[in-house]
Amino acid sequence: MIAFLMSAALAAAPQVTDTIKVGGSGGWDYATFDATTRKMYIAHGTAISAVDVDARTANPALAPADGAHIALPFNEGRTIMITNGKANTVTLNDTTSGAVLATIATDTGPDGAIIDPATGHAFVMANHAGTIDVIDLQGKTVVGKIAVPGKPEGAAVDGNGRVFTHLEDKNQLVIIDAKAMKIIATYDMKDCDSPSGLAYVGGAHDWILSACDGKIARVTDIKTGQEVAALPIGDGPDFALYDADRQVGYIPAGEGKLTAIDFSGATPVVIATIATQKGARTAALDPKTGDVLLPTADFGTPQPGMKRAPPLPDTFRVVVVSVK
Repeated sequence: MIAFLMSAALAAAPQVTDTIKVGGSGGWDYATFDATTRKMYIAHGTAISAVDVDARTANPALAPADGAHIALPFNEGRTIMITNGKANTVTLNDTTSGAVLATIATDTGPDGAIIDPATGHAFVMANHAGTIDVIDLQGKTVVGKIAVPGKPEGAAVDGNGRVFTHLEDKNQLVIIDAKAMKIIATYDMKDCDSPSGLAYVGGAHDWILSACDGKIARVTDIKTGQEVAALPIGDGPDFALYDADRQVGYIPAGEGKLTAIDFSGATPVVIATIATQKGARTAALDPKTGDVLLPTADFGTPQPGMKRAPPLPDTFRVVVVSVK
């Protein structure tokens, strides 16, 4: 089911238009998209899956990983940086062969990460250590560590030297000066429990879109820390996206809903709720087409003590939501 309000941002209702088979087994976390090579990378437990979105083909195990959380493409798409949450490392891997080019030790629990274009450095959220490790990708070394008063997870950048993260255990937004490698502001976020994914909304605004538990997305004014809006979303979100060309934000939720938010006006407004598939809680954006690409799988029966139902082997796939 799709609920849609006509807006300046989108002329037609987004809808599921395709599914790309990936395969493999195990759980997954973040997805990223490389606009240069038009490849999607998915952190898939013990491997990184790579998807050619134009050919609609996939390699379920391009590169090895150990508790993978994210794979970030850089070096004009020739290399990916992988966070290995179980090994407490990041690896730099060749995107053609998947071979490990370098292994860099991090603080415990490396989770989300982002590459800041202003400095060229990678900022790795060491969730269990309460630190952000700053990595020089050319020198293949940690060049700084930023202590934060909580557990950092997701990350975003504005392209002009600011890095953003949430402290998921403190319900806070942290703003970092990438060059100075220091915190410049920390804001409490009411109405936002266990914040996970976040996206920078620029242009006419200077906002952060945050995915929160409790079926809420929060929009925060970066200059003041004040709440701009609290918007309804699906249950179990883990990511946030912003399409700058179309001025639309997206929050995917594990219950099987994708919420589209119009940022073209003075106030953000929910314009569409798209039924996706259960488990589709993270996503990547294809900036050329505006497509939203959501990893998911079929699920078995959860055993006692399991947090989530286990994904069934060889059912891993990408759901494609198109905006035209």
